[in-house]
Amino acid sequence: MQIDIPAHIEKLLFLHDALIIPGFGGFTATRTPATTDYVGGSVAPPAKTLAFSENLTVDDGVLVGDVAQTHGIPLEDARKTIAAFVEKIQNLLNQREIVTLPGVGRLYRNYVQKIQFLPDSTNFNASSYGLPPLQFSPIARSREVTDKPATDFSTTTPSVPAETPYNPPSETFTPSVRGGRSRVGLALGIIFLFASLAIGIWYWQQRKKQALIAERDRTEQTDVPVEKETRPEKPVATQKKPEQKNVEQSAQDSANEKMAAAREQVAKTAEGRECILVIATLREKNNADRLIQILRNDGHEVYFLEKNGYQIGVKFKYTKVSEIQETINILTKLTGEDQIWIKKK
Repeated sequence: MQIDIPAHIEKLLFLHDALIIPGFGGFTATRTPATTDYVGGSVAPPAKTLAFSENLTVDDGVLVGDVAQTHGIPLEDARKTIAAFVEKIQNLLNQREIVTLPGVGRLYRNYVQKIQFLPDSTNFNASSYGLPPLQFSPIARSREVTDKPATDFSTTTPSVPAETPYNPPSETFTPSVRGGRSRVGLALGIIFLFASLAIGIWYWQQRKKQALIAERDRTEQTDVPVEKETRPEKPVATQKKPEQKNVEQSAQDSANEKMAAAREQVAKTAEGRECILVIATLREKNNADRLIQILRNDGHEVYFLEKNGYQIGVKFKYTKVSEIQETINILTKLTGEDQIWIKKK
């Protein structure tokens, strides 16, 4: 019994969006809505476009079940029949032949041995199958129809629409009515604008008057508490007097402390005061050296100044003025000089 497998494939593609040929591949259908070609002026009906994939090889049982049910054969015989069909088209494809599935499309192998599919123009969408593209052209609209007054469309008598295109009064009257309405609307708009402006000015003046009255009342109210708040200033002043006395007492104590510190500093300075006693001014260097040696041997700190000769003396610190006279007496006995004088710094 001869079984036409391509016919079964074509029939099932109308009913299903996917169909697998076991051991070969599968077809998938994509639904597309109606499309409009504005350039060509045509509308294509909804359709289903086909695609083929070699990866869909797992048997889903649709093709085998349809073949077995249509021809009344067991499923195993249907699988064998489909396997023989697949082997046949595989041999043709391997020989670089193009395999045609009537109503479905053509199969062939490319240069990398991948199976390619070229679908036919068959529309597998059952709801729009057989519908041809619809041709259309733009509708030419007349300006006379759009320029007709609204009163022409509201009439019910057949004679009025036929006479309106040839009625000059209606055509010439319509622009004047429109112009009159526009002028009336403009006048009303200007009146409304001036009225709004006048109301706004009056409202602003009223608000200003209310603000001035409120400000005057606020000023009168704030004048009274000011006098009441200034009365309790006397106790505050009396409270500050002890603080002022304390400040003056602190200033007096600070002054006393400063004076005591000054006295202590003067006393310390007097204790460390230095005095220079000039014994003689010699012209000869040998005599000056001899006098210096005598003073050092007696334990004195020598004062020496070379200016117009050699000025020789001693330096010492004293705490009392009487110590200066005692030192002068000691030096007179030591050196025999009775013209010892105090050198000012």
